[in-house]
Amino acid sequence: MTLSTRDRLNQIEQTIINDPFFGNRSLSSGNGGYIFDYDPEDEIVVRDFIRNFASRADLGFKIQAIDLFNDVLINFLKEEDYLESVFDLEEECRSLPEGIDYLKNAMSGLIQQGGDSDLFVNYISRVAEEGSVIFLYGVGKCHPFVRSHVIINNFNSKMNGVKTILFYPGTYNSEELRLFGTIPSENYYRSMVLVGRD
Repeated sequence: MTLSTRDRLNQIEQTIINDPFFGNRSLSSGNGGYIFDYDPEDEIVVRDFIRNFASRADLGFKIQAIDLFNDVLINFLKEEDYLESVFDLEEECRSLPEGIDYLKNAMSGLIQQGGDSDLFVNYISRVAEEGSVIFLYGVGKCHPFVRSHVIINNFNSKMNGVKTILFYPGTYNSEELRLFGTIPSENYYRSMVLVGRD
């Protein structure tokens, strides 16, 4: 029997408490983290869960909830005074045949995803607190400018031991990600499924 997203979310607390990966909450040890995949139509349910869970004081550990779109991407564009320029560029690109591809390439140059100056990895390594579990969400809002598999692979290679759970609107089976259940990615991942669908 397939579990609902809400039922699976309700298993997260016990998974964190019982899993050795989370039990040793030092930032210097562990694996590449977990992925919680869910049906995109349950986005609001997942966001509500993250907000409520992260605010609880009775857990015995801290949750740091990071919205990859608002907390990282948009804040970066604001801090660097690029936000209005990106809006203007987006407007210009609407009339070009290669519009979205041009905008994606321009954004790629700004955020340097996958490089040594990767915006997302640098942000999370800067804010990660000893003993916390980091919930990453907002993947769908970042599409098509941010590639989920690059975020995951960079965390695995550069941030070993940071306790992360990526909330992913799509499907993940330990080998393949499909954003929104339809857009495939061809890379291999070392992250584990947090709570299965069965």
